[in-house]
Amino acid sequence: MQNGKLIAGIAMAAEGVALAYYGSRYIDFMDRHGMTGWDLGKRVLKASGLRNRKALAVIGITQAVLGLGLISSARRAEQRAIAA
Repeated sequence: MQNGKLIAGIAMAAEGVALAYYGSRYIDFMDRHGMTGWDLGKRVLKASGLRNRKALAVIGITQAVLGLGLISSARRAEQRAIAA
């Protein structure tokens, strides 16, 4: 079962879309609600002081694409297990 990989891919894709769409507002929101402490990527973004909207959009889109890749990988593994 690839449930963990599937859940991680969904979370990664959703966060990537939120970062690409909302940019620094998303990071500020997560910081206000204490959700940046456990996520290394958000801590690095916050510490770097990166506030450029286009750069955050590129990072968010990249994160979303990687999340979709995880989802695809989990689906392929599940289909191979069913076929075997």
